[in-house]
Amino acid sequence: MAQPRFSAGTDAASVTPALKALTSEGGRWTLTKDGTALERQFRFKTFAKTWVYNTTFIRWTTHNPAGLSDKDISMAAQCDALAAQLGELPPEPTAPVAAETEDQSCAIRGLADRAAGAAGDCCTPRSK
Repeated sequence: MAQPRFSAGTDAASVTPALKALTSEGGRWTLTKDGTALERQFRFKTFAKTWVYNTTFIRWTTHNPAGLSDKDISMAAQCDALAAQLGELPPEPTAPVAAETEDQSCAIRGLADRAAGAAGDCCTPRSK
């Protein structure tokens, strides 16, 4: 498992318990390979509850200063609460993931990677 890389100014000691609740046993968020973002896939019964078929992929990270911040962790927890209100489907039993499902998840993650790469430092203020 990746180690979190917190953004400058984030108090790691104060946010680590909330991060562990999201990523440990019972939590459904994962850290990206570089540890700078939290990501998770949500599944709902109908298209009306989401954007792409019945699945939504969300990644939270802070661009400036780069890394994982308390706001990212707070937003991930808020997403969990909203998903529960909107009727998120429960996780499937811990059986091996079907190749098709894993491919879809990887495709969505890959799309997020490409979008983030193409955007570059779009959220970073330019110095004059």
